[in-house]
Amino acid sequence: MLKKIVNIGVSNLNDENLNRKIRISNLIAIITIVIMFGFIPVSIYLDAVGIIVLNFLFFFTSFLNFFLHSKKHHQSAFYISCSYGVVFFTFATVFYGLASNLQFFQLVMCLIAIVLFERMVVLKIYLTLAISSFFILVLYFKNRSGLMVLDDDMKKIQEIIGVVNFFIFFFITIVFFIFFKQDNLLFQKAILHQKEIIEEQKKEMVDSINYAKRIQYAFMAHEKLLQRNLPEHFILFKPKDIVSGDFYWATKKNNAFYLAVCDSTGHGVPGAFMCLVNMSFLNEAISERSMSAPNEILNHVRKQLIENLGGGNDGMDAILMKFENNDNGLKIEYAAANNEPILIRNNKVTVLPKDKMPVGKGEKTESFTLHTIDVQKGDTLYLLTDGIADQFGGPKGKKFKFKQLEEILLANHHLPIKEQKNVFEKAFNDWKGELEQVDDILLVGIKI
Repeated sequence: MLKKIVNIGVSNLNDENLNRKIRISNLIAIITIVIMFGFIPVSIYLDAVGIIVLNFLFFFTSFLNFFLHSKKHHQSAFYISCSYGVVFFTFATVFYGLASNLQFFQLVMCLIAIVLFERMVVLKIYLTLAISSFFILVLYFKNRSGLMVLDDDMKKIQEIIGVVNFFIFFFITIVFFIFFKQDNLLFQKAILHQKEIIEEQKKEMVDSINYAKRIQYAFMAHEKLLQRNLPEHFILFKPKDIVSGDFYWATKKNNAFYLAVCDSTGHGVPGAFMCLVNMSFLNEAISERSMSAPNEILNHVRKQLIENLGGGNDGMDAILMKFENNDNGLKIEYAAANNEPILIRNNKVTVLPKDKMPVGKGEKTESFTLHTIDVQKGDTLYLLTDGIADQFGGPKGKKFKFKQLEEILLANHHLPIKEQKNVFEKAFNDWKGELEQVDDILLVGIKI
């Protein structure tokens, strides 16, 4: 029965902190009702009309506490019960004097208010008034008696009541802290339980994303395919999250080998979904529609993205290269959307042309440009997204920028292609330092 009363107003819809406050508020109301069963008969015996009224008001205020909690008006219950508590013990002290020890209950009300009140402004005002009232009463009635005129018998009764009140004061304080400690333990257990639930949900989510990573990587270019068609190459691929919006994709069609290095809209899970969509449209253009020119392929992907994904800015920045061996040797054609390839020949860096528009909805709608690279043996091609250049780091926390990247590429392009990957990865990690990686990283190096 007591447990049911203490839990009036408690709900699973409330957070645990609010439920704890409700239980404390109800416990204080129960203690008040029990005490009033002693105070009311005494006030009637002493024929103190003012005290009788105060006692009955305090008695019914405690029942009002339960009613307000049952109607979900929790803050009103806290404010009303605490405010009337200070009023009651102030006037009771004025009537009975300091010998009743009722003034100490104002300090108990301060402790209760600290636990129950949420708004700091209201709490500060309450504590200021309650503590000021306590000291004013103590100083004013130090050498004075209360307003009630007591005969000798009543004075003896008052002395007994004062001792009882002092005992009740300590009893309430002890009960309050015991309950608070027990409820706090329950609160901590609830937090630990919620923590376990969150950790389990996080584990399930991470497991799902890791599985999605396996699916995403299955759609990307396989190393065997790359090795057969690009014997000397490296791929530096560092997703910001488990899955990535950046991707490298390849396919072989007739005598032509296609390699795409792309940066989809977003990163993480949304970027990974866009990555799969973009790869599917690339595959559709080459394998199903038999398109061969890189610019026409990007045009097709852009059209499909706009038609299937609506008017958003979803899509990708991309470099799509076509490698084809013919009687005259290796022929390379490409189309570039926002990201440009870099060619190093004879210790000179050349940033190849690009179209300043995305593969997706943009301000421009013209066809992508078809470019041809007149390659020579010993050339090194680098295809990349903007993740490295946009990374913050270094001694001043600034962006890496393409200029610094070009300098590092030029300084190390003579190294064996596999060693270059380690050099670039170290340069990136040293620049980033302890800062967070801001975007997916993708850099592909190809030695001709």
